[in-house]
Amino acid sequence: MQKTVAVTGAAGWLGRAVAQAFAYAGDQVMLTDIDAVSLDRVARTLDGYAEGRIAACAGDVGRYADVKQVVDAAVGRWGRLDVIACVAGGAFGRLTGRREKEKLITDYSTEDWDLVLDANLKGLFHCIKAVAPVMTAQRDGHIIIMGSGTGLAGRARWAAYAASKAGALGLMKSAAIELGPYNVKVNVVAPGKNTHPGEPDEPALGNILRKTNAASEPAEFFVQLSRMNGVSGQFLNLDARILF
Repeated sequence: MQKTVAVTGAAGWLGRAVAQAFAYAGDQVMLTDIDAVSLDRVARTLDGYAEGRIAACAGDVGRYADVKQVVDAAVGRWGRLDVIACVAGGAFGRLTGRREKEKLITDYSTEDWDLVLDANLKGLFHCIKAVAPVMTAQRDGHIIIMGSGTGLAGRARWAAYAASKAGALGLMKSAAIELGPYNVKVNVVAPGKNTHPGEPDEPALGNILRKTNAASEPAEFFVQLSRMNGVSGQFLNLDARILF
């Protein structure tokens, strides 16, 4: 069954893979990202084979008004919103755009900390708040959140990211409880260790399969999960490492 999907962070490498997987599945996809130039490029590429099923609306998930605009655009164009894939966010180095090294807790400024928490946790809150009225009115929907095992295991120099992803787990479970009576599913998917484009495929320590995932693997899982009606409130880890 064709679905209407919104994908946040769609200009990033994981978000782009998720958007592409939904497009390949025949869904209508509303793309959003803070980087309007890259977003337009992704939208034009996907629309080339998606037969008019792709639209884009630039915005910052850290601002509720932007997220609400994306949701309204999807509903206005297609009449409903079945799935939101919350992929926007990242660690400090990625969010600064300068590939800075991650920091010790004592080295974070308040502004650094807020940057990571706003992108990964406040942005997620905004997404859930914006889509909940639409999905509860439909009595159907699925909120799928890109998580991380770092939110459970922690990691030195990644405290802000770990805190934001741990918070995402608590928010997911609370939202699943609140929205469950309306048949709205909420889950977190941890993509595992993925090879970033341009990087060598070097398995992380403890990887029992001795290889990393391509971005397409978690992306395809998002699509499969969106078709499931009996899974909610879960942390789903796609990894070949035993971390926790």
